[in-house]
Amino acid sequence: MQQISQNLQSIYRNYKAIPLVLSAAVVIDYALTFYLAGSIEMILKYEYSPTLVYAVDRGIVIPYLMFTVFFYYAAGYTVLKYLRGSGIYYIGVFIILLMSVTHVLGGLSWYVLNVHYSNTVLALSLTSVVVTIAVFGYEVVRQI
Repeated sequence: MQQISQNLQSIYRNYKAIPLVLSAAVVIDYALTFYLAGSIEMILKYEYSPTLVYAVDRGIVIPYLMFTVFFYYAAGYTVLKYLRGSGIYYIGVFIILLMSVTHVLGGLSWYVLNVHYSNTVLALSLTSVVVTIAVFGYEVVRQI
């Protein structure tokens, strides 16, 4: 049990590994979306992400997915690299993991097909934005 705890701590402290979770979640989200939606028309009609709808409509899904995965990894890596050793590193990890869960749940929304479920996924997404803005504001005020 102690070995598991040490492994989790090691992963938690590794600002290079945590963003891989987010990148994997994005791939899972889009894989589930394309598998469960059933057709391109369904994605164009019901997908929440305007950027994905744009990519599908223009036939550039693979480059879009590659860019998105790279961007999420690079952003997560950069944020955690600069936050490591600070008192708010754990919040950065929390936000990245919350975004990861939100992406996977978003992909599963095509299976659940329930407006309340979809709204909950959207609320989780907005929660990560609100927490990020609140922590940024707190740090700005704290530095003054």
